[in-house]
Amino acid sequence: MIKLITTVLQVYVANLKWKQRIYLYQIEDEIDNLAADGSPAAKLRIERLAKRLQFERERTLRPADGDVD
Repeated sequence: MIKLITTVLQVYVANLKWKQRIYLYQIEDEIDNLAADGSPAAKLRIERLAKRLQFERERTLRPADGDVD
């Protein structure tokens, strides 16, 4: 039973990581598309997306609460 719960949790975590990776790829793709546009509105959107992308990457790299070095 413990092995089953452990496996289910591992699959759940892997699924969350996959969703986050896909989300980051979507942001990067949108930035690429907007860069081809070059309009002032596109530049503003790129800045906003870049901030979101940076935040998501920092959040991914942050250690979880309770982790001790």
